[in-house]
Amino acid sequence: MTMVFESFAKKYAELERYYAAAGFKISFPLFVALVFFAATLVSTLFLLLFKSVVTSVVAFIAFLTLSIVIPISIRTSRIEQVEANLPDALKHMSSILRAGGTTEDALEEVANSDYGPLSVDLKMALIHLKEGKPFDDVLLDVAEETGSELFRRTATIIIDAKKAGAGLADVMDSIAEDTRDLIRINRERVSRTTMPVLFLYISSLALAPFIFGFTLTIVLFIGCGLQQALGGTPLAIDALKTLLITFIAIQTTIAALAIGIIREGKALKYLLRAPFMILISLLAYHGGLWIGSMLIGAGSSC
Repeated sequence: MTMVFESFAKKYAELERYYAAAGFKISFPLFVALVFFAATLVSTLFLLLFKSVVTSVVAFIAFLTLSIVIPISIRTSRIEQVEANLPDALKHMSSILRAGGTTEDALEEVANSDYGPLSVDLKMALIHLKEGKPFDDVLLDVAEETGSELFRRTATIIIDAKKAGAGLADVMDSIAEDTRDLIRINRERVSRTTMPVLFLYISSLALAPFIFGFTLTIVLFIGCGLQQALGGTPLAIDALKTLLITFIAIQTTIAALAIGIIREGKALKYLLRAPFMILISLLAYHGGLWIGSMLIGAGSSC
C-alpha cells in the first residue's frame, strides 16, 4: 500500500511540474477543480438539452480530459517556439564567442534578446550560472526544463564538444545549421499532411455524424409511416440510436489514431483528444437529428 501511495505521489509531482512548465498562473489542484466543475455543469446541460445519458457522460469525460490536454497542448506549443528560435540563438552565441566573449557573456546576450520562451529559460540559467553552478550543469538543466528533445540533444553535443576541446563557436554554428534543416523538414511534413488531417477532422467530426443524424430522421419518418399504414411491431428506435452513437465513437477514435500517425508518427499521440472529438461528433449528430426533424417533421417516435 505504501509503495502504491509513493508511486502515485511521484506521478502527481511530475504532473504538477509539467503543468507549471506550461506557464499557468493558478495552482494545479485549483485548475483540476475548475475543470471538474465545468465538466459537471456541461454534462448536466447536455442531459437537459439532448435527453441523452450517453452524450452527457461523454461530455463529462471529454471536459475532464481537458485538465491533461490543455497543459500538454500549451507545453507543446512552447517547445515548438523554443525549437524555432534555437538556431538563431546558437548563431548569436557563436558570434559573441568569436568576438572574444565568454560563455556567460554569450548566455547573457541571448537571454536579454527577444527569443521568446527560450530567452526566459536562459535568464533562469544565467542566474544559476552567476551563483557558481558549472556551465555544463546549467545547460543540461535548462534543456531539461524546456522539455525539448532537440534542445536536450543540442546541449549534450555542446558539452561533449567542450570536453573534447573543440571550439564552441564552430560547434554551435554546425548545430544551428543542422537544427534549422531539421525544423524545415518538420514544417514540410506538417504542410504536406494538412489536407489529409483536415479531411479526417471534417469527415469524422462533422460530415459523417451530421449525415447519420439527418438520415435517421428520414428512416424514422418512413418507418413510422409504414407502421401506421400496415401495422406491425414498433421500430427499435433506442437500439438504432445506440448503434449509431457507438459507430460514431469508434469511427472518431480511429480518426484520432490516424491523425496521430499522420502528424507525429505515433498512433497514441492524439488519443487523449478522442473524448472531446467524440463529443463534437455527437453534437453534429444531434444537429443532424434536429435539422432533419425541422425539415421533415419526423419525431423520435411514431
